[in-house]
Amino acid sequence: MSGEIALDTSAAVRFLNGDATITERILVLPEITLPVVVVGELLFGAENSTRPLQNLPRYVEFIWACRAVPLGREAATIL
Repeated sequence: MSGEIALDTSAAVRFLNGDATITERILVLPEITLPVVVVGELLFGAENSTRPLQNLPRYVEFIWACRAVPLGREAATIL
């Protein structure tokens, strides 16, 4: 799994909000990996934001473009 990373919630939100530094780093990755807990936190945040109708579709599209991994050894080994 050399070269793979899994995003945490704060990195994913920064990417979704257009943070140039994090976007630059994420877009060069061959695949974006999200632990299932991050998926849940993103959906919860979008649904409970001040603009859920705008945020939820963007977040869902992003999540579908990523590889979600369950909690366990696989998630733990993705740096």
